[in-house]
Amino acid sequence: MVSIVDEKSLVDLCRKKNRQAQKLLFDTYFKKMMPICLRYLKNESDSLEVMNTAFLKVFDKIADYKAEGRLESWIKRIVINTTIDYIRSHKAYKEQFIHTNEFHLYGEPVEETDSSDVVDDYPDFSKEEIFDMVATLPPATRVVFNLFVIDEFSHKQICEQLKISTGTSKWHLSNARTLLKEKINQAGVIKRKNVNHG
Repeated sequence: MVSIVDEKSLVDLCRKKNRQAQKLLFDTYFKKMMPICLRYLKNESDSLEVMNTAFLKVFDKIADYKAEGRLESWIKRIVINTTIDYIRSHKAYKEQFIHTNEFHLYGEPVEETDSSDVVDDYPDFSKEEIFDMVATLPPATRVVFNLFVIDEFSHKQICEQLKISTGTSKWHLSNARTLLKEKINQAGVIKRKNVNHG
């Protein structure tokens, strides 16, 4: 049994392909990373598949980890990139995107007039409640919202990752905000009714 006293020791042992260290790293970060996959994919079996692939990449690339930032952030980026790769490889997900040439059917994207975050705009709701509503968004819209609002990707980065246009990215973000506001307003009405009748 090896003794692992800190993160640096854990990383060093993983670089040497120590199985106990790899298992400890997996066990330490799996529970933190799984919710990220679920935010994007919603489906647990797909998320587990992505997580296994992501951690194989973590172990394969750990020699490249420079320890300049937090290990958790480095792993998170690999998990997000692996999730995006999965989305791009599945026709069912790709078909969900509303593209620039379809705006005449679905409406032009609304330009954001401010940088406010819908997650922080409604103090009567917890982040968990709002994230539950995010999970009900259409798949492509949910992916863009997660990337832009929660994981802080720029539209340029989203376009590069998902192979979509800037207009497409903006449309899905705009659609996400519109749908979320509707869901939050409806939930607010229900909350107020429950309080009044309670």
